[in-house]
Amino acid sequence: MNLSKIEEGAWKDISGRWRQLAGGFYSHGWSLELIESRIDGYFDWSKSFHHNSLEICINNLGHGVIYSNGSMVEFRPGTVGFYAISKKRLHAERKAGEYAQFVTVEWSRQALAEELKGMEEWLLPPVKAWLEGKREEPLIGPPRIMSSSLRVRLENLLSGTFSQPTLTLFAHALSLEAAAEVLFEPINTDVKICPFSPAHKLIVEKAKEYLKEHFTRSIRLTELAQYVGVSPSYLSRLFSKEMGMTIPIYIRNLRIEKAAELLKRGDYNVTEAAFAVGYSSLSYFSKVFCQVMGCCPCVYPSPKRLVSK
Repeated sequence: MNLSKIEEGAWKDISGRWRQLAGGFYSHGWSLELIESRIDGYFDWSKSFHHNSLEICINNLGHGVIYSNGSMVEFRPGTVGFYAISKKRLHAERKAGEYAQFVTVEWSRQALAEELKGMEEWLLPPVKAWLEGKREEPLIGPPRIMSSSLRVRLENLLSGTFSQPTLTLFAHALSLEAAAEVLFEPINTDVKICPFSPAHKLIVEKAKEYLKEHFTRSIRLTELAQYVGVSPSYLSRLFSKEMGMTIPIYIRNLRIEKAAELLKRGDYNVTEAAFAVGYSSLSYFSKVFCQVMGCCPCVYPSPKRLVSK
């Protein structure tokens, strides 16, 4: 089936352009498409929706609404959301008099199920039901504000600087990140932490690398969260779950282990070691060192020296 011709027919009434940038709905199970156009009058873009397909809309410019049976959501500039038709159709309209620019990611049910295998328990219940073929009503997900990470990916995509092989890889990554943002339970609720893109272990590893490079200075949680590309509360919970300790305790251990190394080498006295790893209070450093290492820094690495005095 020639999806391009079907899509072109759905968008033939717009004054701008529709482009399939990467993938293929029937060949790859996903398709990433770009629509750029001024909307001069009433326009129903639900003609581009496909059965057995979940579509994610990354809405950069313009306003759009999706509605069915009294349920309606609005896509505002800078938001991302999803929808899927069933036996009952969806209606989709774009606001006239605006310039619209948005990217859609169309996932076939089979391809999306394969991508999300093993992660079903973290999905929004309506999405899980749709994937399992148990939902008869149309599926409409409330749009969310794009994360800074997804926005950067979108801007890179729109820059048009990718070669086709590179674009395919980048577009697939963007498609997965968009799915991660809207198909799972929100991370600011009291649900389990969602182990999805970027992979939770990679997030923690990236955070650990940053902490190992900068532990000698004061590090704010917001700074670390911005570096790894997630919210502070999410990073805090994820780090504790993965490491079995909080971020402050991890930083403390890094500092004390480094101080112990300096003292063991004999190149630093206690005061110098404390300042070198980021402590400004010698008494507090000594207290923390004793808690972690089991002895005072003044006798490390030979606690027996305390007995001999």
